Amino acid sequence: MLTALYYPHTTISPGLVKNALFLWDRIEYIAPYDGFRPDYQDPELSEAVQAFSVPLVPTEAEKQQVDKIVADLIESGLPDWFYVEKVPENLRYNIYTQKLLERTRERLKRHKLVQGMQDRLEISAPLGMSIMSILADCCAGAQKRLITDEASSYSALNRYLLTIGGGEWGRFDNDSERLVTISLKVMNFKNVKLARLVEIREKEKSQGGAQLRNLRHGYLRKIEEYADKIAKAKNKRDKEEIERIFEQEMKDDFDLLKDELKDEAKKVIISKEMGAAVIALAGAFISPTLATLGPLTAGGALWLEKNKYSAARKKVFKAHSTSWLYSIRRLPLL
Repeated sequence: MLTALYYPHTTISPGLVKNALFLWDRIEYIAPYDGFRPDYQDPELSEAVQAFSVPLVPTEAEKQQVDKIVADLIESGLPDWFYVEKVPENLRYNIYTQKLLERTRERLKRHKLVQGMQDRLEISAPLGMSIMSILADCCAGAQKRLITDEASSYSALNRYLLTIGGGEWGRFDNDSERLVTISLKVMNFKNVKLARLVEIREKEKSQGGAQLRNLRHGYLRKIEEYADKIAKAKNKRDKEEIERIFEQEMKDDFDLLKDELKDEAKKVIISKEMGAAVIALAGAFISPTLATLGPLTAGGALWLEKNKYSAARKKVFKAHSTSWLYSIRRLPLL
């Protein structure tokens, strides 16, 4: 999946923005209406979000799906901590009214689950998170990866919702962030700054950027492969073993990548064509005869070797999932 849909908020945390830049082509967030723009205090973060995120306004059909699920949820019976009047203010959450149908808002009000009906609905945090999880699920479809920075809250809510209805609301992915962290540790990166990630992502838009984008997609495929394995893990030990195998695989892949790049460099250095080119260039400075033909012959040989080397490197990069991380530090060598 090349697009990630973030929820529940309209503003995305800095860590999640960085994670998104590592992986997905773009990140979407659920906006209440067309033209909505989230407010970020950090100019650098705001610039990154504006460049690589897209607001997604729920359609009427998606809101209708949410309405049906919310109706079923209410009919199943809710615990006290889902009622806004029974939770303190610090355990309440606000939802933009435009994200839901008027019918849904009236239903929630009738059952005393919300307060306020103007720009925002005041609702208990557990129910608010649940509704946003349901809305995100309806908006994402089958082609977008759901991501959230409220994973621990949703874990508890999912267990409750599965118990009462057998549904699977609020599927989310926080495993990819954990796997990115592991892979960065393998690469021995102390920190990768947001500005550097934005710079590299901008290069994907330039001429020749397709190669860099392909490297990121290869890395994303590996992350998603292991995130799916973790999601299916039956217990904590299984999850830890999957993470251990992932870390070892990334380390081995990175070591192989470096070795193969060194091998390609050695091939260029010891090749006959390269040797002939060096001799010809050296002779051009001391031989009148070679001075006219030598540079042309040598230049042609060097150009040929450069192209061979570039093609070989691209082939090596394509075969390794860690090439994207390698490129972050050594982009000028691509």
